Amino acid sequence: MSEAKKVALLIETSNRYGRDLLYGVRDWMREEGTWAVRFTEQARGAAVPTWLKEWEGDGIIARVDSRESATALRRTRLPVVDVSAERDASEFPRVSIDNRAVARLAVEHFGRKGFSRFAFCGDDRFLWSKQRGAEFARGLKSAGHGCVHFEPGVKARRAPGSDRENRAIAEWLAALPKPVGVFACYDGRAQQVLEACQLVGLHVPDEVAVLGVDNDEVLCELCSPPLSSVQPNARRTGYEAAAMLSRMMAARRSVRAETRFVEPVRVVERQSTDVVSVEDPQVAAALKYIRQHACEGVNVSDVLRAVPMSRTLLERKFMTTLGHSPHRQLVQAKVERAKHLLVESEVSIAVVAELAGFDSASYLSVVFRRETGESPYAYRVKHRTDRHRA
Repeated sequence: MSEAKKVALLIETSNRYGRDLLYGVRDWMREEGTWAVRFTEQARGAAVPTWLKEWEGDGIIARVDSRESATALRRTRLPVVDVSAERDASEFPRVSIDNRAVARLAVEHFGRKGFSRFAFCGDDRFLWSKQRGAEFARGLKSAGHGCVHFEPGVKARRAPGSDRENRAIAEWLAALPKPVGVFACYDGRAQQVLEACQLVGLHVPDEVAVLGVDNDEVLCELCSPPLSSVQPNARRTGYEAAAMLSRMMAARRSVRAETRFVEPVRVVERQSTDVVSVEDPQVAAALKYIRQHACEGVNVSDVLRAVPMSRTLLERKFMTTLGHSPHRQLVQAKVERAKHLLVESEVSIAVVAELAGFDSASYLSVVFRRETGESPYAYRVKHRTDRHRA
């Protein structure tokens, strides 16, 4: 038997994203072969460990967040795969989160809720935050909406995470027109937004709906109210990074530094965005009915029985308020339910179709492919985040 490759994992364990990267590496190892892993617990942004200088290994997977760490890793002369999103470009092959897709999910989520006012609360210390804010604003602009960005003063900027910064966020929120959908760059920032809402007595989600990124379940459930969040596929990112490093070690030659972006899975909705925000009471009532009953196989005629008016008027109101028809709202709700079941459960495609309100598995496949560009089975394989979970 050939000797196992020695691989160093320079990835933090202090947040869910980092831990899921490690789970993804483990998934690949269970499928393809065992590595002799060198791993020491470290914080996000920590310097390259001192043992790396004398370590006689074969390859490295690392969050390369700074020029200093990049320089240290380059000196090892070993194959390196970067799993960071902190720099515009990397001198190493990289597998990273698709921030454009993250922002697109946020735009779509708030759009389904009927919001017309939007804001972004970022942290300009981080490139990925700036990217998410820019893409969120770009997506909103294409839909005819603007976006207000949080811009901390000098004192708040110098004290990230402090009461001073929270008060600055609270003052910013208080001045925004309501109701407003606020997209935060990650769950920690979203938690600050929720705390700031409490400081100035803003009601969540009725006045301010809040969406984070990372779906760190402990943090999201500790928030008051529980936080909705975009769930990235860090597990898939770790898996792809391991596969890439394996190919590099086998080839024993340098590989061109390209980035492969991994799309997020979905928005995990909790109470912080569980609201319908439209001024037209009939549209609001119809949206509420669709949210509660879409997966029971209802159609537009059922919506009209629940919210009496002519079909022509309902269609016109939806197009004016949301930019799409009631039928499309029903389809979107059912597809979102199907996505959740495909990713989070083991039930068959036929059962997914039944639970999501589709007449058959074949009809689900037709609609799902039209809406997402891939089959339900392909979506499940691509986005599963619990593969081989112990």
